Amino acid sequence: MNRNFIYGASCCTLAITLIGCNNNIFHSRISEGVIEYKIVVLDSNNAMAKLAPDKMTVKFKNNVSYAQVVAGMGLFETDFINDEPDKKIIQMVRLFNKKYAYIADTAAVNKELRNTKCLIIPTSETKKIAGYVCKKALVKTDSNSEPFSIYYTDQIELENPNWSTPFKDIPGVLMGYRIKRYGMYLEFTAAKVEPVKNDDNTFKLPPEYKLISKEQLDQLIKGFQ
Repeated sequence: MNRNFIYGASCCTLAITLIGCNNNIFHSRISEGVIEYKIVVLDSNNAMAKLAPDKMTVKFKNNVSYAQVVAGMGLFETDFINDEPDKKIIQMVRLFNKKYAYIADTAAVNKELRNTKCLIIPTSETKKIAGYVCKKALVKTDSNSEPFSIYYTDQIELENPNWSTPFKDIPGVLMGYRIKRYGMYLEFTAAKVEPVKNDDNTFKLPPEYKLISKEQLDQLIKGFQ
């Protein structure tokens, strides 16, 4: 910005300009709020494509996040609590009226990650997503695969938000990425970020969920597919 803009009228113009800018340089870093993601099925020929979810809602507070995804026209719901301070993941599944949950500690998470390694290649490119200028990285899942792009921001205060995912080396909140879920590849893109207050109970496992093993959970999801 030109340093000669020091007079009254110019200062007013500058202030109005900065207030109107939708760029993460002018965002205050938020530590509590909601992110809404749009979900797109990349392999639309998959038999499950019509039942795939079209959005995900992520609430976050105190370095804990809660993600909710509803699929199968509302018949199937899977939620995740990512508890970074306690280093555990809680996955909840609601199938019709039945509710189940699986809790993965650090050892279980690390075991799962050993089977889902990927190479992260940083770039200098950026892209604006949901009002935030996000950094771009390339991801390769194996030596024969084509790299794909992911985008992330450091303007949301979540420490190690990806610690339990194959993207654990990404130093920021993912705003655009793809993963395989429900037997198909899904692309997630942040559509909106709002700094709102979240109830502490959001990040706790409800008592009506029955605890099951990882094997039982996998069979449950596989059966729905």
